[in-house]
Amino acid sequence: MKFLYRALFLLFILVGVLIAVSNPQPVQLTLWPLPHVVVMPLYLLVVALLLLGVLAGLGMGWWAARHHRRRARDAGSEAARLERELARLPASQPAAPSPAAASPPSRDQRAIERQSALVAPELGGPQTTRGPFS
Repeated sequence: MKFLYRALFLLFILVGVLIAVSNPQPVQLTLWPLPHVVVMPLYLLVVALLLLGVLAGLGMGWWAARHHRRRARDAGSEAARLERELARLPASQPAAPSPAAASPPSRDQRAIERQSALVAPELGGPQTTRGPFS
């Protein structure tokens, strides 16, 4: 994977060098309400705009992930609180019964019970079923 990252990085560097070599002519940059004129090479303008786009994309991604960061921070503080509470409990206190023991049988267990009822019903022998065309 590291090789792939390095290869892509070198490819981007190569493309950037090719842009710089093939576009050395100067361009004038003016912003309408301002009276200033900036003269710079075209490749510098292209690279600056690409970097501006990357920074804008990173900023939007960071802004969009703020809910996930908040939930992770809250979950971490809740876990720390529960660990502190667990450390305060005496070790000799008996454990509470497992909630899984009181839960209804699982879907697999119910399916096994239905299959066993078909194979060995209350009459004691295997049940013969009639097909749809018999």
